[in-house]
Amino acid sequence: MGHDELRRGCGAGDQLRGAGVPLRPSTARAALDPALVPSLGLDSAGVSKDTTHIAVADKDGNIFDATPSGGWVPGAVILGDTGIGMSVRGEQFWLDKTRANQIRPRARPRYTLTPSLVFRGDMPMMALGTPGGDNQDQTILQAFLSVVEFWDDWYPNLHAALERPRVQTLHFYGSFWPHKPGFNRLNVEATIPDAVYDELRVRGHDVNRLRPFGMSGCATAVMIDPASGNRFAAGEPRRDCYAIAY
Repeated sequence: MGHDELRRGCGAGDQLRGAGVPLRPSTARAALDPALVPSLGLDSAGVSKDTTHIAVADKDGNIFDATPSGGWVPGAVILGDTGIGMSVRGEQFWLDKTRANQIRPRARPRYTLTPSLVFRGDMPMMALGTPGGDNQDQTILQAFLSVVEFWDDWYPNLHAALERPRVQTLHFYGSFWPHKPGFNRLNVEATIPDAVYDELRVRGHDVNRLRPFGMSGCATAVMIDPASGNRFAAGEPRRDCYAIAY
């Protein structure tokens, strides 16, 4: 089967339970009864459905990339009877007037949304993005490096590039209210070698080891292969995400 014919669905409903991760009551109910998952706004791994991402490449070489987010239910004000939720991104402002990201007229808050286009010279080559709040930039950077720095390891199966293990720093104030800090904290997936995990702890980091594919986020990507012109698409198994040829 050609790579552009691949269609992959990602996520496993029993992984979260098996890892011993604490669940919210609604998430726990969904884990016990898969039929409840869609009505609770959760994906198959019990993760709340909020931000999403879409990347598209067409036969003419155009690439489109978007990360829709912000009109969450619950939380958003619904515009009349339209069913359209207003953005709640204002919660990313600070009420502290000493901060640059303070709420004030004509200001825009620090954003987490990072749909990304990759060019080779003047030609678009790849679209890449993810949900995941403050972990979006880290997910996109690591996914990008997995593609370009480990090309021979995955080519032409783009899925394999996105499945490489991930790390995450929480050493900043969160973008979303109440802007919780995560200073000195690191998350690393279980497939990171033991020697790396141990060395991080020796250096004084507060390291939390996650199950395989347990990191927040789910990179999806499309690519126009520079060598052949073929269209590649990939979605990873950290959430429900898909790669589809049409």
